[in-house]
Amino acid sequence: MEILNREDEIERFELLEVLNFDSVRRRMSVIVRSGTGELYLFCKGADSSIFPRVISGKVEQVRARVEHNAVEGLRTLCVAYKLLTFEEYQDICQLLETAKLALQERDKKLAEAYDAIERDFILLGATAVEDRLQDKAADTIESLHKAGMKVWVLTGDKMETAAATCYASKLFRRSTQILELTTKRTEEQNLHDVLFDLSRTVLRQHGSLTRDTFSGLSNEFQDYGLIIDGATLTAVMKPDQDGSTGNYKEIFLEICRNCSAVLCCRMAPLQKAQIVKLIKFSKEHPITLAIGDGANDVSMILEAHVGIGIMGKEGRQAARNSDYAIPKFKHLKKMLLVHGHYYYIRIAELVQYFFYKNVCFIFPQFLYQFFCGFSQQPLYDTAYLTLYNISFTSLPILLYSLIEQHINMDILKRDPSLYRDIAKNSLLRWRIFIYWTFLGVFDAVVFFFGAYFLFDNTTFTSNGQLMTTNTQMMFGNWTFGTLVFTVLVFTVTLKLALDTHYWTWINHFVIWGSLLFYVVFSLLWGGIIWPFLNYQRMYYVFMQMLSSGPAWLCIILLITVSLLPDVVKKVMCRALWPTTTERIQNADKLYQGHLSEFTPLSSLHASHHKAADAHHLNPRSHALQPAPASPPPSRKGSRALEQQVLHTLNTLTRTAHRQRWSEQFQHPTRKRQVIRLSRSEGLLATAAICHLL
Repeated sequence: MEILNREDEIERFELLEVLNFDSVRRRMSVIVRSGTGELYLFCKGADSSIFPRVISGKVEQVRARVEHNAVEGLRTLCVAYKLLTFEEYQDICQLLETAKLALQERDKKLAEAYDAIERDFILLGATAVEDRLQDKAADTIESLHKAGMKVWVLTGDKMETAAATCYASKLFRRSTQILELTTKRTEEQNLHDVLFDLSRTVLRQHGSLTRDTFSGLSNEFQDYGLIIDGATLTAVMKPDQDGSTGNYKEIFLEICRNCSAVLCCRMAPLQKAQIVKLIKFSKEHPITLAIGDGANDVSMILEAHVGIGIMGKEGRQAARNSDYAIPKFKHLKKMLLVHGHYYYIRIAELVQYFFYKNVCFIFPQFLYQFFCGFSQQPLYDTAYLTLYNISFTSLPILLYSLIEQHINMDILKRDPSLYRDIAKNSLLRWRIFIYWTFLGVFDAVVFFFGAYFLFDNTTFTSNGQLMTTNTQMMFGNWTFGTLVFTVLVFTVTLKLALDTHYWTWINHFVIWGSLLFYVVFSLLWGGIIWPFLNYQRMYYVFMQMLSSGPAWLCIILLITVSLLPDVVKKVMCRALWPTTTERIQNADKLYQGHLSEFTPLSSLHASHHKAADAHHLNPRSHALQPAPASPPPSRKGSRALEQQVLHTLNTLTRTAHRQRWSEQFQHPTRKRQVIRLSRSEGLLATAAICHLL
């Protein structure tokens, strides 16, 4: 190989041996022969692995420079060398060959050989490379904090470099109190004492409370950030003589639970996986997600519940071993807070709706056995039994699970705290599951006994005519089952329609098309004599049932009674105990889908009875809240105030903002809101608009 030296002269070297890099040594070496025949061993690696093996050179000067560069956030490496004699080179070759040809414990013997060779260096110097954060990395990490997620950084960098990166990425804030659990501190104090001191520090203010619900963003609590290095982590995880890890692991986890963020530096790849495993099997059993961009992150990605690889300059190893691959770190925000939110809402509804509609389907059949002498007589026709889950009710829930958007995508990106409404598997808990089960049983009882008692009416049975043998036969077992099945199909489909927030033409086509398909199929199935059937017990049953006016009344009445409890429950919960998501849904309807462009979401997080108390803390949100108690302004006064607000908007310095707010003001609904606010609060609305811009 050829190298251009400082005198712009080309020097030629012959590569003889390569001592490969590994995460334990944190260094690599090469043996070369120069053009003059001299043998050199060059080594590069982390400062912690190079300085202990150096015997000469400007050690203190280079060490100070490395520390300075690390504080500035630069990634540093140290370079050293030593001159070899021919005899030493022969011994090294023999030692390496013996280790490489070993049939047992080859890796261990290679490590011992590398350790014996890489000694007595002369320090050459150090390198520092700027490792810039990706675009919007800080905003992404801050959004994950607001969403209630704990963010841990596991890196192999120096503590100073990693800490500077954490401040730049907003993992640590300026008000965060940093707690250090490093080798430097454990050398001055016993590890046991250090752990208990940190535990008392973080628990002094919170008592037994953990910071899971605050995620480091509450102003009422002191933020703590923990920094731990690989050597100290090894000591914490080191098992006792009896094979257990003692209380150190539990104390360490307790400290981490009460910290808003954790930084693990000088981590080997296996230690990263060890950290993920420790968290995954803790008593809370949280869902873990690991994201990395290099081969040293593969073990961590494979250990986590969900692994995400970034396709960057460090190769594709992480992306190939991950569950999902993204090109930039900033895409994690949309992936989790938008698509993750939508996915959870859809899958929760899908699972519970499938259970609900099958309870409604099977439970009437169970009840029917008490009235047919347990003769195994089916309540529904075989065609209905077959097509219920295949055709009649499958497409609406399938489409719901693919395109449902209960909140606008822009709102989810603007307000990450909405993710807290679905945190900790809130929609798939036993309470929600029992509610869906109860609703399915209730609807099934209404279907069966409602049809049973109405079916027993002679006026209904005779269709307003004299009862004859033929009509009595026509209104028999299959008519009763068809009536129950008709109410069943319409009820479960309309239940899903009530839960749908994002309506498109596809939703309308699938939901109403499924109901229409059931009616058309029933008419064709019972209205034509099919030659390939040996017997046709449903012939003319559906048409005869629909020819009765009381049958129509029965269908409408039973559907209404079945859906009524769920409607009442939704209305009461939204009125009395609304979640943040429901408040924003209501506000989005109020502003006709333009909430993301007009209303600050922070004003919707607090209930209305707290608005007055929060006025001095958040005047911006208070200023933009409607004032329903104010009297409607006169047309003349409204026109004058409208002109005043428009004049204020025209004086804004930024043209883009002026254009956007002028377009918003032209909307008739929002114009009335601005005028109403201004009449009730003086010129507070105008001042608030200027304050926002």
